[in-house]
Amino acid sequence: MGQDGLDPIDPTTLDDARAMRISWREPALIVIVCLILFLAGNARTGLWDRDEPRNAVAVHEMRARGDWLFPSFNGEPRYHKPILIYWLMGVSTAVFGENPAAARLPSALAGTGVCLLTWLLGRRMFGPRVGFFSALMLAVAPIMVAESKLATTDATLTLWLTGCQLCLWELSRRDAPKLAATFWVLLSLATLTKGPVGPALLAMTGLFAWWWGCPAAAVWRRLHPRRGLIGFALLTAPWYLVALLGSNGRFFQVAVNQQLVQRVATGMEQHGAFPGYYAALSLVVFFPWSCLVPMAVLGAWRRRKVDRNLGFLLAWVVGPMILLECVQTKLIHYYLPAYPACALLAAWVVVAASREEVTLRRWTLGRLGQGLIAGIGLTVGVGMTAAAIVVSARLRLPLITCGAVVSLGTLASLLQLQRGATQRGTFGLIATTGGMMLILAGWLIPAAESLRVSRIVGERLAALEAETGFEPLLMNYQEPGVIYAIGKPVAAVRDPQALLTWLDEKKAMITAVTPEELELLSTNFGVALTPLEEVKGFNPARGTRYKLLLAVVRRAVDAPRPDESTARAGGDEQTLVK
Repeated sequence: MGQDGLDPIDPTTLDDARAMRISWREPALIVIVCLILFLAGNARTGLWDRDEPRNAVAVHEMRARGDWLFPSFNGEPRYHKPILIYWLMGVSTAVFGENPAAARLPSALAGTGVCLLTWLLGRRMFGPRVGFFSALMLAVAPIMVAESKLATTDATLTLWLTGCQLCLWELSRRDAPKLAATFWVLLSLATLTKGPVGPALLAMTGLFAWWWGCPAAAVWRRLHPRRGLIGFALLTAPWYLVALLGSNGRFFQVAVNQQLVQRVATGMEQHGAFPGYYAALSLVVFFPWSCLVPMAVLGAWRRRKVDRNLGFLLAWVVGPMILLECVQTKLIHYYLPAYPACALLAAWVVVAASREEVTLRRWTLGRLGQGLIAGIGLTVGVGMTAAAIVVSARLRLPLITCGAVVSLGTLASLLQLQRGATQRGTFGLIATTGGMMLILAGWLIPAAESLRVSRIVGERLAALEAETGFEPLLMNYQEPGVIYAIGKPVAAVRDPQALLTWLDEKKAMITAVTPEELELLSTNFGVALTPLEEVKGFNPARGTRYKLLLAVVRRAVDAPRPDESTARAGGDEQTLVK
């Protein structure tokens, strides 16, 4: 036996036969933990700009029109994502009402499903303890909690892909036509959730799994590809064809050219990043389990030929990362479908060290892992406590509490790891991380809700419209959260010609501008603005403070209409304020 535990791990040696039987207690506890974390604070926290309100508004408009085939946002067609997430959110909001909690419910349920599948896969690969630890690790990981609380596609996509991975692993062990059919159904659901991303991530996993000795050829035969691809096409093609024909080709232009090709070739919306972005960011968003992953990857690499399960997990971790590093647009949630494999490897390390009755420090990179847990955990805990000095009074107590939980919990868990009580220390880290995420989601973030600018602006514009009769008009400040808060399509312009056209028709409208824009608009674009009130707050999506003026905007008396050269001054794109 080497220091990295290179002996094969037989699940039956980890627990007795009675423990191998599936009890309702473990999955019930996992579901309870997931739902507490994934639902906490959702009803008291507004939708985060920008994707959440875009999706929620699209669902609202589809329901209002009775049209379940063509999403729209602010009255304009929205072809950015396939249809499935809108259907799921539509069912949820129809049952529970149009509110943030209902919009986020599909993601919360999907995240819970991901953790249950991880538990099942871990049990079948390495035994009950690995399954239980991996599910709880994943459930409390910051990235998993965050994505399971957002009205977006990523948690749902991860559910389908994790199910696909489970099917592939089972098919590597035996021929099972029902599992093959399940795989193709899940792949269809993934494609209806986020297009070709799901198949691409699975293909990269399969490529590396084949390279590292997994029986990929046998799995492919057991998938019955001819029948499977026909079924896949029958499930996915109808909506895509309807969208393509119903949009006169516009769907293809946006979904393929803009959302796929441009994301691969360019850093869209300033989301380019440095090489190694996913490994570096994972250290934070998958903390503390990210600190165990390097030692787990190294240990798994050394024994991948002895245990094909480890080769499969390595492929699941490495394949998607290499694919996503080749894409110029980088966002950390793109890597979410690979985190179940990271959790399984981290749990495997913990159980292996416990079985050998050695500390994690005896493994190669074990000292580094414990050092990272100490450094990051204590830095986050002390940083939260220190931040309480400068934040709003309503945020101080939750910040101090969260900082204390992280600092003390990290220290107590490290003490257990240092003594060789690896499982007890791991449970301590699970409790610490879960407590931190519960305080953040259920207390700190809802306490900051009154500072969210887009919600305040939207609600005040709706109220001012009711008082004055003037319709809202969005100019440079066009956060989707404003449209969601107003609750209906809103006029939105960015060039002078369109602005004056609206004012010629409506005579006067209500808008939101910064103090600097107020002066520039009045001077350069032939409009008169009358401030009504001031709104101050914070834009969490951009991490900036905002001060906006809500004002009545009219066309100035005898003001000339700006010509095309004036509208385009300073660049090719027409904008009201440069």
